[in-house]
Parts: sequence; C-alpha cells; structure tokens
Amino acid sequence: MIGGGGDRPGRPGGGDRPVIGGGGDRPGRPGDRPGRPGGGNINIGNDINIGSGNIVGNRPGWDNGNWNRPGWGWGGGWAGNWHNNCIRPHYGWYNGCWTGYWGSNWYAPLAWGAVGWGLGSLTSGWGYGTGYYNPYYVESAGVPYDYSQPVVVNNYVDSSADAATGDATATATDEAEQDPATQQATELFDQGLAKFKSGDYRGALDLLNQALKKLPGDPVIHEVRAVTLFALGDYQASAAALNSFLSSAPGMDWTTMSSLYGNVDDYQTQLRKLEGFCGEHPDDAAAYFVLAYQYLVIGSKDAAVDALKVVVKDQPEDTTAKRMLAALDPDAVPAPAATPAAPATPPQPAAAGGETPETDLVGTWRAKAGDATIDLSITDDSQFTWKAEQSGQPTIDLQGQLDATSDALALVSADQGTMAGSVTSLGPDKWQFVLSGAPANDPGLTFERVGG
Repeated sequence: MIGGGGDRPGRPGGGDRPVIGGGGDRPGRPGDRPGRPGGGNINIGNDINIGSGNIVGNRPGWDNGNWNRPGWGWGGGWAGNWHNNCIRPHYGWYNGCWTGYWGSNWYAPLAWGAVGWGLGSLTSGWGYGTGYYNPYYVESAGVPYDYSQPVVVNNYVDSSADAATGDATATATDEAEQDPATQQATELFDQGLAKFKSGDYRGALDLLNQALKKLPGDPVIHEVRAVTLFALGDYQASAAALNSFLSSAPGMDWTTMSSLYGNVDDYQTQLRKLEGFCGEHPDDAAAYFVLAYQYLVIGSKDAAVDALKVVVKDQPEDTTAKRMLAALDPDAVPAPAATPAAPATPPQPAAAGGETPETDLVGTWRAKAGDATIDLSITDDSQFTWKAEQSGQPTIDLQGQLDATSDALALVSADQGTMAGSVTSLGPDKWQFVLSGAPANDPGLTFERVGG
C-alpha cells in the first residue's frame, strides 16, 4: 500500500519489510595507484502483498529510501548495490566501483531509462535536453553494440530473501549462469582477459567483441572492452563505449582496474600516453572524456573535473559528461532550468479507520508525459506491460517484472533494464511515480485507473 498504516493479515515475519540480500565484499587486489597528475493485490504503502500475503522482494537491490535520488556512492547505497546486484559472481576479481564523489541530489544513472521507455519528453525540463546523445559513436561493422543509446544493464543477482531463513536466494543468478549464451560469453571473456593481461590487446578486443555479441547486457564486458580500446590508444572508440556505459553505470575503482593488468606499470605507461595525447590535442573531447574516466578510476577528482570541463566546452551535447561534471562540481555547470512546480495535490481524505490513502496496483493505468501517453497494466503475479505512444515516434511496448516497496517501485524489463522511482498514493485509483534521479520539483507521472 502507499501510505497505509498498521499490520495486515497474512504478512509473514511479524510485519517486517523484506530485507535486501547482499553479495558481500569481494577480495581486494594489491597494486599501487598511479601518481596523480598535476492474490490478488499488489499494494503500495507499508506493505506490498502478492496473493496470500507473500511480500515482494526488492529484486534490483537499490536502497529503498534512496531510490528517488540515490547518487553514485552517496552514503554507499548506489555503489554497494551496483556491486552486489549487477556484477556477476563469476567476476570475483571485481572489487568495486567509483564512490565518494557524487553529491548531486538529482544525478543518478537510472534516469536515462526515461529515454528508452518512451519518456524522453518528461526530462526536457531537466536542463540536458530530451534524450541521450553519444557524440563519439560511429556505426561500424566492427562495433558489436549500438552505442548511440545507453547501455542496458541487466541485474544478475536476485537479492530477495527467504522469509523463513533470511538467506539470500541465488535462483536468478544460477539460471543466468547456466544459459548457453552466458556460458559461451564467459569463456570468450576469460580468454580475452587472459590476452589482455599478457599485453595482446588486439587479440583481447576480438574475443571481447564476440563475448559482447552473446551477452550485451553484461556491464563488465562493456567496460573491459572500453579499457582495451584505451590500451590500444583508440580513444575515439573507447570514449564511445564509455559514454554509453557511464550513462547507466559507474566505472570501476583502482583495485579492480589494477587487477586487469599482468603488470600495472603497463597501465601507468598507457595513462601517461593518453595525457600526452591530450596535451597535443587540446580540443579532442573524446580523448579528454577517456582521461576523465581514468582519473576517476585512480581517485584524482580535481583532474577529472578539469578534463570534463574541456569535454563540456568542446562537446556541449555530451549529456553524460555534463551530468558527471555537475555531480563532481555543481558550480562548474549551470543549474538546469527550473521545472514549473506541479499544482499542489489536495489533501486526501483519510481511509476507514483513520489510515492514509492506499492504492491496489493490480489493474490498468494511464498517465501523460508531455505529448506521450503511457498505458501500464499490472497483474496479480507482479507482471507488467508498458506501452508508450508519442506523436511521430514508434510505439514502445515492454513487458517484465514489477518489484515494489511501500514507497518505491521498479519495472524490470529484459529489453530496457530497470526503471525505478518513488511512489505516492493519491487514493485508490490514482498514484504518482517520480523517476529515480529527477529534480526535487519534478512532478513525475500521475497514473489514473482505467480498468481492473
């Protein structure tokens, strides 16, 4: 329920919310860091009940209280959950990702989902245009992924917990690992990583390209491929892959990066080569974008800010760079234009017994986002269908799994990854959904019941 109070019959565990499972920390790797340069009911509220009181787990793993504005590494929530839910256990060498820099209240990787879900017009007032644009991507037969759009990242770990034991289940992960395409991609990736460690970057790139074709939703393959292009000195192609990847995911930390190399001195040499190239080509935004990424890997925030300033100046349409810079240094990028405040929602009458309004999500709903119309159907077994129609644009039809807590909701699609946000009940037949990463004054989507 949204806004509901008190316990309800049939809830296991004495009314406690489900605990989000975690994958635990993975072992760190040594390596000195390079020197720095200069049942029918799905309800929103205090409970989410499916059928006979079975509580829905927060499958994606984003911290409940942080879904609306998680921030990369703000309080450790996004970074930890990215590590535990989007990195396959096979990558035991993956130590962690960027943390500690992301203080922006409205910057969050999941916000790009609005574009792929047919909601580009909803973000037009956020200050960075109506959609994603990758200025470095050039379509080619040799590129195994369409980087003109953000990378769609799949969740690999099912973090729901068994109500009786509290143990995190690994069903989703086991099924994914047993998939033939996943197994083939894993073998190709491991072979590519071995070649990378040996310094055979051309051989590594060929194998990584093959792996990516078989497993396009694996973020580690995307990122290691981009690092391979960096090692080869192909900064344009590396920037194209990184720009798409970083629009929906954080980069790896230094411990993880250093574990890729057989000799970390090779990384130091490659980084110095990139710095020299940027010095000789002060207007090459692609090279500076790769440089900013690498500086964040080694923890050199100020140098990353300087590099991103060059990118934003020379490539003003690079929305990923703008949002990264705004998160690192809010004063470096003009604040997004203020979105007109939505009309205040009149107070909702109290439900019977003095409880606040509640909304049963099972049924058919409709919302407007600019000139787009969204029809959302939710079944009692937590499946959804999403249809977005906009004048002059192809209709977007998506299906998947709905996961919810009392005040947050995630739509998990195999085609477009996860779109998450906060939810508020406006009565039994109306509710509000605000996208993750939206500005504080964003009105979000208001869904009204049209059936069911």
